[in-house]
Amino acid sequence: MKLALDHIVHFIQQHPNVAVEEWVRHGFHAVMGGSHEKWGTYNSLLYVGDAYIEYLAIENAEIAAKSNNPLISQLIKDLTIGEGIGQICFRTNNMLDLKVELENKGCETYPIFNGSRKRQDGSTIRWKMLFIKNSSSLPYPFFIEWEQEDSVRMKELKELAYLDDRLVMHSIFSIQVAVNDCQSAAKHWAKLFHFTLTDIYIDERSSLKKAILKAGSFEIHFCQPLNEDSPLHNILYKKGERPFEINFAPVLDVNSIFLFSAEYN
Repeated sequence: MKLALDHIVHFIQQHPNVAVEEWVRHGFHAVMGGSHEKWGTYNSLLYVGDAYIEYLAIENAEIAAKSNNPLISQLIKDLTIGEGIGQICFRTNNMLDLKVELENKGCETYPIFNGSRKRQDGSTIRWKMLFIKNSSSLPYPFFIEWEQEDSVRMKELKELAYLDDRLVMHSIFSIQVAVNDCQSAAKHWAKLFHFTLTDIYIDERSSLKKAILKAGSFEIHFCQPLNEDSPLHNILYKKGERPFEINFAPVLDVNSIFLFSAEYN
């Protein structure tokens, strides 16, 4: 199972261009992505290395409510609680084999979704998506296979001026995920997705227990509060098990950037 981080989805209630303006205010180049007309959503994008952050919002509530796409259903549900990071997406080069492998491990998957987005310049980009049916409070990651080869897609993004030259040499290094049992969650994801569990430790300063998974060069830090005094306890109480922080390498700024109920370092 060859997987690479493709993007992280941040659910927002405002127009996606607000996210573009916020990143410009911090000195970085983000862009409007476009509309998913059959899902009733639209997005903006911040590219970092060969991955990106997607700011996803509802453009047409009536269409979105009728969508059978699990990501759109989660977006609608999560926004009733508030904005925040909602999902992790990994890139694959063989969606059909991945689907079979996950099902052989006991996962129930949805049918493969065909996706498309109309860009601001009028062009259309296409992809396939795979979701695992989930009965737990922490959503599984989902998976994408682009219509274009990665090298062709990145060349086109550069020609369209979607990329910030300063961020091409950065990467999305890790994501922090609030969970009730970090060890159990990490071991489960490691087994399903061939990720490597590299460390489990106590962070006394933050009153957290952490379990770290490596997925190639990307890390997932499952964070469990040790007591009710931990700030993470409030995140779990309000939003349940969800990502809450994204970390870059090297860091973007000496200070943390707070956007739409999430922290960027």
